[in-house]
Amino acid sequence: MTSHPTPDADATPPLGPEEETIGGGQFGSSVYGGRPTFALVRRDDADGASLTLYELLPEAQATARRDRLQRGNPNRGLVTETFGSVFGESADSEVDRWEWDAWVAVKVTQLSESRLRAILPLVRETLGDADLDESALATGGATEVFLPETVGVRLALAFLGVKPIQRVDRMRAFCRGIARMSDEECYYWHAKCRSPSSPNGEKALRTLLTDHVN
Repeated sequence: MTSHPTPDADATPPLGPEEETIGGGQFGSSVYGGRPTFALVRRDDADGASLTLYELLPEAQATARRDRLQRGNPNRGLVTETFGSVFGESADSEVDRWEWDAWVAVKVTQLSESRLRAILPLVRETLGDADLDESALATGGATEVFLPETVGVRLALAFLGVKPIQRVDRMRAFCRGIARMSDEECYYWHAKCRSPSSPNGEKALRTLLTDHVN
């Protein structure tokens, strides 16, 4: 892939009130006052390492999103866990910096084995560009890295898009395509992929970024 289209602003799906961003027109300034809204969790077990991406939301907002998804498709839903059950033992300073009562961790997806190996270069590059320490993700043991909205949106696209792909060359091509996207493109596709009215958003993005791979 040598290029991909940047959708016009007028074509961007309208976001719900809880999905809007603020901050003088800059992407990544969330409505939550700068707190992290995504987190990566690394865990190791007998089957090897895994990375799970979570979106962090107030419980009421997660419930409202789940209800919208199920109205659009009764088989769609959200996998949510309490914040404490996922991050209660975390030593990351972000846990103590903010009030997390009534917040939940919405599971985006978990990757391991070949999918994890394919996505790790993008994870490291994205965290490095945001001046976040990615070295902990390469070491063994339990690790959590809290992410600002812009980083989380890009990685959410990558995690969701890679999950169904079977061929490693397509996984890598998809991740390279996500790495080349601007923040504006990432926000557009993120809104499209999770919209109840756009059930084929993820498939369209995979086609866009991997169709050139024979």
